[in-house]
Amino acid sequence: MEMNQVRYFLALCDDLSFTRAAKRCGVAQPSLTRAIKNLEAEFGGSLFDRHRVNNRLTDLGILVRPDLARIERSAAEAKRKAEKFLTARSATPQSRSMEVFMRMLSVAAVTVLIFVIGLSLRPALKAITSSPAQASETIDPHALHMKIDVKSLPEQDYGGLI
Repeated sequence: MEMNQVRYFLALCDDLSFTRAAKRCGVAQPSLTRAIKNLEAEFGGSLFDRHRVNNRLTDLGILVRPDLARIERSAAEAKRKAEKFLTARSATPQSRSMEVFMRMLSVAAVTVLIFVIGLSLRPALKAITSSPAQASETIDPHALHMKIDVKSLPEQDYGGLI
């Protein structure tokens, strides 16, 4: 069974005229008639009682019509989902490239900020390291220890631990 056969069958059910159904489906009437005959061969029985003035569904046609209508709706829904998916998917690379661009831009901004801060601090660092008073003065931790008078420190209560 092919989708065009399903579509032609449902159009013929609505119009009950091979000519009008063919026009509605945008095909020549012999093509529609051939597709219906192939569908009938596949099902193993007539789907329409053909009369020159008035065609009508057979019992087999009445039986399979809801299933074929469901097939057509399911196919249309599948097509709609595919279109929606592909539309969303085609938009995704653009948004991902925008995200990458924004990240690169923020990294560049932080890099420039660090560089500018470094340049502004450089004169202050040069002044500190080139000061003659600090350069000649060194601190000896042992000498500091010797200058502290332990007896002048206030007494501490250690709660009987010492």
